Amino acid sequence: MRFTTIISSLVIISFSAIAQTTAPTRNYNVTSPVSNGPYVVNQILPCTYRLFSDVDSSALALQINLEATSAIGTNLTSIPIAVTADVSKTDAFVKREGNLTYFEHSINFNIPSTVKPGNYQVVFLDKSTNTKLPIPIEIRPAAVPTSTGLKTQSTGVPGHSQSPGSIFAQGAASSINTPTTTRTLIALVGVAGIAFLL
Repeated sequence: MRFTTIISSLVIISFSAIAQTTAPTRNYNVTSPVSNGPYVVNQILPCTYRLFSDVDSSALALQINLEATSAIGTNLTSIPIAVTADVSKTDAFVKREGNLTYFEHSINFNIPSTVKPGNYQVVFLDKSTNTKLPIPIEIRPAAVPTSTGLKTQSTGVPGHSQSPGSIFAQGAASSINTPTTTRTLIALVGVAGIAFLL
């Protein structure tokens, strides 16, 4: 049991260290967005960066942009996420991880519906040194709502309607697949037994 706990801890620590990308000038790290990560139109693109207490970042002038790659083929060159990103080192942003103290800032950018799906880069630009830290991402299309979920049918009770797949519809309880349910329960008991033995 302790062995699996130790291994799990090491894996989590190594993934958190891998997920950080260091700026070329080494005065900040980016923890989000994840490199080559998928993001969706009309949803949040998190941009999180860390400033370290022992590194001078007083001259840092950080700008964050969403830039299309040449593969998109659009006239869209750049969408500003933050023209002047906050680089303050105040108690409101302080975080501690072991002996390390850093200041973490996050910007939740809503990807506009005008953005075409494809490959993009979130570019962290230090305007004071003109150095860029590009993080490649993929933007996927938003899910299209299906029309089947909108249909309703009468339940026989005045003033009430049900979706066709509702478990509350009349006769739904008798339509449960008993052999599949039994197999699922047996599998869950087996997994719990193996976990208990470990």
